[in-house]
Amino acid sequence: MKRFTVALVVTLAVMATLDFVWLTTAMAGLYRPMMGDLLRPAPDMAAAVAFYLLYGVGVTALVTVPVMSGSGRLRELAWKAGLFGLVAYATYDLTGLSVIRGWSLPLSLIDMAWGVVITALSALAAGLVVRALGLASTKGAYKDR
Repeated sequence: MKRFTVALVVTLAVMATLDFVWLTTAMAGLYRPMMGDLLRPAPDMAAAVAFYLLYGVGVTALVTVPVMSGSGRLRELAWKAGLFGLVAYATYDLTGLSVIRGWSLPLSLIDMAWGVVITALSALAAGLVVRALGLASTKGAYKDR
């Protein structure tokens, strides 16, 4: 339980920080022109918090903790977290492309790439902290250097 809690807190902190930087720098030049009237003037914070909590629990429970309890390899953690991010963000973006008139393919591709990056970096940060605190398996932990 301690491994899960530490990994979740780190994942949430890193995701929130990275997404804040990404959204504040990319909003005006990327999202607003491509989404137009679909974009709210201000985010719905309750929905945003619900997303981050659910997503963080998913990444932690389905990727970070299993890898850090098994092989402990950071390369494995990175690619599995990246795949999780791609699948999750593609679900949103490809659904938007399929049912919303005027949904942007370029924005969807950028957003899916961002899903890979933010999820992999958040999970890696969590894995490094779990490892540093001695909460990870050491089976393969040092073979990925």
